[in-house]
Amino acid sequence: MTPEIQAAIRGFTDIILGGVPFLLRQNETAFLSFMCSVAAIDALAGYRYKTDNVGERFENFIIEYFPTTYASHAGNLYKLRCRLLHNFSPAYFTFVHASPEAHLQKSPIGDTMLSDDMFFADIKGAALRFFDEVRNDTSRQDVMKARLLNLEKGGAIYYE
Repeated sequence: MTPEIQAAIRGFTDIILGGVPFLLRQNETAFLSFMCSVAAIDALAGYRYKTDNVGERFENFIIEYFPTTYASHAGNLYKLRCRLLHNFSPAYFTFVHASPEAHLQKSPIGDTMLSDDMFFADIKGAALRFFDEVRNDTSRQDVMKARLLNLEKGGAIYYE
């Protein structure tokens, strides 16, 4: 693996997988965990797929790497990503804090509930599975490397 890929995996692991659990400790910061989580999925999908269609790669990442219970929600999860990152709105979903029994169930207002702890656990599982593929598959490395080296579409992760 290239130094850029190693740095990206280390950065993602430190920042997202290591940092988001701090946001999950209390209800007041749980909303921010969802913002970080959809941004993380966006980054992973960019590392995984060559397409420039953001929605397509985001949905495909959900379908391919998340538990199968997410497949029917992939389109709305992409809409959630857009609403959260651009409008600060949890459209199509009701966020709940540390309520695994409510996760992916219908909410009282008719949308779908997302429990912050379960959503993050599933993102973590998807990320670790994808990074394992990257370590063992040169074609995955090639796509990720191209994304990291292209400042117009991605860029490498460097931090101290």
